Parts: sequence; C-alpha cells; structure tokens
Amino acid sequence: MAIFNGTDLILTVSPSDGGANAKLMHSTSVSLSINADTIDVSTKDSAGFRALIGGQKSFSLSADGLMDFAGVAADTEPDELFTQMMNRTAVTFVFGLASPASGDYTYSGSGFITSLELSGGMEDAPTYSVSIEGTGALTQNSI
Repeated sequence: MAIFNGTDLILTVSPSDGGANAKLMHSTSVSLSINADTIDVSTKDSAGFRALIGGQKSFSLSADGLMDFAGVAADTEPDELFTQMMNRTAVTFVFGLASPASGDYTYSGSGFITSLELSGGMEDAPTYSVSIEGTGALTQNSI
C-alpha cells in the first residue's frame, strides 16, 4: 500500500456549461462520505439481540477552497457551482488522485449541490465551501 500526500487528492466537477469535468478552483480540502443504512428486523426470537439487514446506501462530498473572483479558465469555479445550484442541475464528479497510476482507483457519480458558502473575514483570505449530495449509484473505477 502506497501512502501519498493528501494534496494529490482532488475533486473534479462538471462545469455549468456542460463541458468536461475540471478540478474545483483553488481547493484546500476535499471529502467523500459513504454511508449505509440498516433496517432493524429484531423479533422475540432474537434472544435480546438486535438483528439487522442492509438498507439504502448514500454518499456526499464536500470541498473547501480559496475564493478567486477572477477565476481560472481550466477550473470549475464557485460561480458555476452557484449556477448549477440555482438551476437544480445535477453535477457529475470524479474523486481521486490528480494523476492516478495503474492500480489506483477513483470514485465517480452525480449529485446535487445542497450548500454553497462564500466567506471572507477581516484580514483573512476569502474562501468557499460546497456540499454535494449524491444521487444514484457511486462507482469505483479502476485505473
């Protein structure tokens, strides 16, 4: 198992113009959360122990970054995320290494932007934060 620098982990998202996925502008952190619900099927025959079966699976993503109102043409910018959120447009994404090698893998899927925050404190760098709630299947892709 190879250990790598977290700086190499990126989130690419489809831009609002429908073009190819591009990395989120000036991101400082990215996160993918995968969850599985359980269904309680305990009965009087469970001898006092809880019995479970698998339920629905879900996933969400989040990212933080530095805000740049001028933007970078090759990156997906917060204004594009805003457009997709306001238009209720699903985004496609890929979560993985910036330059995956043979044997690595990525996660891909689609989701809806559920939160977008832009902030700037006094004498502080302006930042953005975005949350994406997954819809449909999350896919693990081998390289």
